[in-house]
Amino acid sequence: MAGQPEGCPVLAFYVNIGIVEMSYISLFIFIFIFFVSEPYCADADLSNVYDENTEITVSGAVIEIVAQKRGPVILKLMPARRIYHVVTAPPWFLREHQVVFRSGTLIEVKGSKYFSRDGNIYIISREIRNPETGRRIILRDLHSKPVWGGHGMHRKDP
Repeated sequence: MAGQPEGCPVLAFYVNIGIVEMSYISLFIFIFIFFVSEPYCADADLSNVYDENTEITVSGAVIEIVAQKRGPVILKLMPARRIYHVVTAPPWFLREHQVVFRSGTLIEVKGSKYFSRDGNIYIISREIRNPETGRRIILRDLHSKPVWGGHGMHRKDP
């Protein structure tokens, strides 16, 4: 064949590749990078998705507390037949404000409802109230920004 290097099928493939094929390759690379990098951006997704238009109030019992090394403490709340993942605040912030969550405690959460890609329902909490004690913790200001802002989500513990 004229115009193709002899004895090098790989090089011949790249010489004959067209614009359409390059578009597919670029799309594949973009999709791969997007899905591979998603777990590393999970904290950023949750902290920046507050939408006042989706604000709801939910009451229920805490069924599980998920505190990881990084990121906010997540409470699993079951008000009815659904489980809501309630995004609270970084552990250091909760400690400084003497907020302790326990399984079985009834709470009322006001926050922004968010559906994750894996189908879970999250509530990015603005405030959490314990109806039994009347104690209320504010987690977002009037502009929907975290009240611990400027201190960092990943502050090191003393």
